[in-house]
Amino acid sequence: MVRNEWGWAEAYLDLGWEDIKVAVEYDGDHHRSIRSQYAKDIGRSEMLERYGWIVVRVIAEHPPDAIIRRVR
Repeated sequence: MVRNEWGWAEAYLDLGWEDIKVAVEYDGDHHRSIRSQYAKDIGRSEMLERYGWIVVRVIAEHPPDAIIRRVR
């Protein structure tokens, strides 16, 4: 969970390491096919980056070893 400066939950991550601020966000098909979801995802990524997080976005076609390499 990512909290804002007042302690309120700002985002729930698909996978994340708070101590090093690395988030892995899985984008299913609806993330690209529904325009409003795509726009929301952009804002969410920007918000996480403002809080100092590195965001790694993945899709089903990414092989696990490639995801692990990107997260490292």
